[in-house]
Amino acid sequence: MEEQLWGACSDGNVEEARQLLQNEQININWQNQNETPFYIACVFFGHINIVKLLLNDERVDINKADNDGETPFWIACSAGQIEIVRLLLNDNNRTDVNKPDNDGETPFYIACQEGQIEIVKLLLESGREIDLNQANNDGCTPFFIVCGNGHIEIVKLLLNDNRVDVNKASNSGETPFWIACQQGHIEIVKLLLNDERVDINKGNEKNQTPFYCACFFGHINIVKLLLNDERVDINKAD
Repeated sequence: MEEQLWGACSDGNVEEARQLLQNEQININWQNQNETPFYIACVFFGHINIVKLLLNDERVDINKADNDGETPFWIACSAGQIEIVRLLLNDNNRTDVNKPDNDGETPFYIACQEGQIEIVKLLLESGREIDLNQANNDGCTPFFIVCGNGHIEIVKLLLNDNRVDVNKASNSGETPFWIACQQGHIEIVKLLLNDERVDINKGNEKNQTPFYCACFFGHINIVKLLLNDERVDINKAD
């Protein structure tokens, strides 16, 4: 019976799922390959009517994760399932909006990493207590990852939110500005240089500065930018 419910949720068969849910003995959180019926409806198929049906059943564990620690909300944020994300955000605070996966990556983090700008906007404006600075197991924050991945529109969004720590470094001491210089994302470097909060000389755990890093990796246009900024310590050694 549980497998039948899982299949109905996977296929988006609302009527079959509704009939099966009437059985009080059914294990509604049964997992097939570590994925519950609610998980599969949210994640891979975006069956919004199934999701609504299951959300109305108090037996559903809406935060039950797979073996990688990825909850339905986490994976919906990753996949850009905006209507599912909106539903879960509005579900009477049952959804754990900050629950990380096994790598320490929160739903907000993964939305930033994947460049899901509409999801990021939704989370920023949700009114829920989203932890915008929660880092993964390597100490990398959402702001760090968008600077490193070159998601410039999300960088702009986060720079305009005072809740974001723009200098929080990774476990190895690399700041968002440092990683932008290392990756050669010149437009992001320009944005960060124009923000007074950004520490442009902070080195990593080896005391290698962003300027050192830009020189080392041959990012000549970033080197030129930094040479023209009198705040940059161009002689600071590692």
